[in-house]
Amino acid sequence: MPDFIFDNTVLSNFAAIGRTDLLAGLFKGNAFTTVEVVEELRRGIDKGYSSLVSVLAATENTNGWLQTVVMQSHQESRLRQELDELLHPGESSCIALAASRNMILVTDDLAARKAAARRNVRLTGTVGLLLEMVRSSVLPIAEGNTLLKKMTDSGYRSPVNRLDELF
Repeated sequence: MPDFIFDNTVLSNFAAIGRTDLLAGLFKGNAFTTVEVVEELRRGIDKGYSSLVSVLAATENTNGWLQTVVMQSHQESRLRQELDELLHPGESSCIALAASRNMILVTDDLAARKAAARRNVRLTGTVGLLLEMVRSSVLPIAEGNTLLKKMTDSGYRSPVNRLDELF
């Protein structure tokens, strides 16, 4: 399985409905995020988004399902600086690492998705992960639809109302 790098958007959607356990089960050993995203999580918690505590805890556990990675090359840092002119630090850091390390970027942020696509970075997002969970029998379609509805009720702007629309 390839490595996946998560920005804050998808993590927040699963955290908002209390189902980061689904991500933990699907991605143990190949899920990553950046220091910049961890800082976004901390700011979110400070602003009252207590659901993010579970995600932050995963990044702080050396054996957790979500590991924090840092820039290691001049190329990664240079791409990050270039992207910082267009995006927030979390998104730009994730794209820089995804591009240089051939990771799949996990984001729902439209601007980040466009910037990543211009760099031929493979992408997925909340709906893509829910679909994969249904396809791999982690979730029945009815439960996937229920989770999507809970996410949209929590503020997620989904491109579809139901996962059935994509089968």
